[in-house]
Amino acid sequence: MICSKETLALMEELTQAIGISGQERQVCRILSRHYAALADEVIRDHNGSIYAVKRSKSPDPFRVMVAAHSDEVGMVVRQIRPNGLLKAAVIGGLYEDVLVGSRLRLLTDDGREFRGCVSTLAQKLLYERIGSGRIPTNLLFLDFGFTSEADARAQGVLEGCQVVVDGPFEILNGGKRLLSKAWDDRFGCILGIELLQALKDVSLPFDLYVGADVQEEVGLRGAKTASTLISPDLAVVLDCTAANDVERFEPPCGGIGQGVMVRFHDGTYLPNRTLFLRYLSLLKEKNIPYQFHESRGGTDAGCINVSGTGVPTLTACICARNVHSGSLMIDAEDYVHCREVVTAFLSGLDRAQLQQFRDNNI
Repeated sequence: MICSKETLALMEELTQAIGISGQERQVCRILSRHYAALADEVIRDHNGSIYAVKRSKSPDPFRVMVAAHSDEVGMVVRQIRPNGLLKAAVIGGLYEDVLVGSRLRLLTDDGREFRGCVSTLAQKLLYERIGSGRIPTNLLFLDFGFTSEADARAQGVLEGCQVVVDGPFEILNGGKRLLSKAWDDRFGCILGIELLQALKDVSLPFDLYVGADVQEEVGLRGAKTASTLISPDLAVVLDCTAANDVERFEPPCGGIGQGVMVRFHDGTYLPNRTLFLRYLSLLKEKNIPYQFHESRGGTDAGCINVSGTGVPTLTACICARNVHSGSLMIDAEDYVHCREVVTAFLSGLDRAQLQQFRDNNI
C-alpha cells in the first residue's frame, strides 16, 4: 500500500461523510474531533468554517492559513410529490449528465439517512418525449422508496434536505488508485489533519491555522468569512481539481499520477510569482513529480489572496478524474507527494521568506 492504514481509514471516514454546501456539519464534526487532539485551539466563524490553531512560541509570530473546503456538490429536496418521489435543486456544479440510475444518499435534519436512486421515464417513453438528447432536469426524480408525500414527511424528509450521489471508498490496484465521492475537497481536509500530525512537535515561527471553509462550491463564500476571522499573512490552499487525461494527456490540463499541480493561472486567481517560484524550487529540490496546470475554474485562493490588504497565496492541489460526480479517481502517490511538499514548505517557512513574497512586485 502506498498510503498507510491510518491514512486510508481517515480518507474513508471523511470522503463518506455527507456535507453539501451550506450543510457541512457532519464533516465539520469529524474535523473538530481530530483537530481537538492535535491543536492548541479550535476556532469557527459564524458560517461554520472550522480551523485548528497551532500556536507559535515565538514572541512576534505571523499567521499562516492552510485552507481546504468541507463542502461537496449535491442536491437539496425542492418538492415532495404525491407518489413519494422527490424533485431536487442542484447545489454546486454537479455533473448532471451521469445522474440517471445513480445511487443516492439523503440526510435529514435529525440525522436519519436514506438510500435511493435517480429515476426517469421508461426508455421507450423517454425517447418518444425527447429523442436521443440530454435528459432535462424536470424528468429526473429522486426515489428513496417512499410510497407517498405523507410517508416521506413522516420519516423526516423536508424541503432543503441534502442529497448526494453515493460513491463508496474503494482501494484499487493494490492501493495505487483510490475511488470515492467527494475527493473535491475532502482531499484537502485529510491532508490538513496529516499536516497537523507531522508538525505537532515542530517549533514554527508562525501561528498555524489549518482548516476547512464552507460553501466553496457555490462561490468561495466560506473563504471570505474565514479569512476575515484569521487575517492571515500567508495562505496555502489545498484543493482537488479536474483531470483531463481520459482520452489523452496534454499538459497543462492535469493528469492523475503525473504529480502535484503547479497552478500558474486560473479563473479567480493569479499566483504571487515569488511564492510560486519558491514552491517550484522546493518540488525540484525534493525530487517530487509535478505538472504545470491552468484552470478555467478557481479555488478558495481566489478569495483569500484579495482579503485584507492582500495575502500571498499558494495553491497546492492534486487532480481527480470525474470531478463533481460520485466516482472521483485519484492517484495515491499524488496525495503522498502533495503532503510531502506542503509539509516541507511549512517547516522551512520564516519571516524573511514572507517578506520576499510581500515584496513580489517591488
